[in-house]
Amino acid sequence: MAEERKMLSASMDDICREPWNYAVEPFRVIGNLYFVGNSWVSVYLIDTGDGLLMIDTAMAQNAYLTMEGIRKLGFDPRDIRWILLSHAHYDHCGAAAIFSNYSGADVYLGKEDMFFLTERQELIHAVGGVFQPFEVKGHYKDSQPMQFGSLLVTPKHCPGHTPGTYSFFFDMEEDGKTYRCGMHGGLGVNTLTKDFLQANHLPMSSQQDFLDNLERMKKEKVDVPLGSHTNHGGMLQKAAKIGQGPNPFIDPEGFASVIESRYQDFLYFCK
Repeated sequence: MAEERKMLSASMDDICREPWNYAVEPFRVIGNLYFVGNSWVSVYLIDTGDGLLMIDTAMAQNAYLTMEGIRKLGFDPRDIRWILLSHAHYDHCGAAAIFSNYSGADVYLGKEDMFFLTERQELIHAVGGVFQPFEVKGHYKDSQPMQFGSLLVTPKHCPGHTPGTYSFFFDMEEDGKTYRCGMHGGLGVNTLTKDFLQANHLPMSSQQDFLDNLERMKKEKVDVPLGSHTNHGGMLQKAAKIGQGPNPFIDPEGFASVIESRYQDFLYFCK
């Protein structure tokens, strides 16, 4: 519980200042899908059979620990070919330049968030005000599958947390069975309060966009819910149960449960 309280009370500044205090051992989630993030924000790695795919990158200050985690799993960070960014906030895209420059990976981002990079870099919320730009190779099209090696990923536009937030869905196989994995790209309501939207000259319609996408996402069938932050669905609590029975990440009710909890947060903080 002490570690959980520490994680919940941490700020992005804390983690960037002392990233080693928030490091966790990397672990396999299911099939060829692995967790290589820290105790606060998730980073996923998938072996596609034709190169590695990374989902989000965490902050630049965490990059060396993320690389170490990748190597602990037996992979080479230079084999990362694609980076899918859920949205353009620093805790998800801050290390994109490091990983893309190091490996030559192509970076993908929702086109609706591109103005964060070009016109409104303050909305990225870079720690210390320093943000290293990166080249975006391509954008997503809502519900149009994308092929990466043997992996087929379906991105779905989920605006609200940012205008260009995307969620990702794909299949993983384990023990002869196929499981659908899903990660909602942005469930934080911190960017949806009236005060935040007005102070940053963003449309109040972002609130309704968020509610609409929650309703849409509640209908998704997901066997393995993946938190974009570790507290979404208890990623680290599940990791502690690895080897104690059936795969703890197989949780068919978990995705809808997380969506509902975010709806309640929205009602509490934003209404």
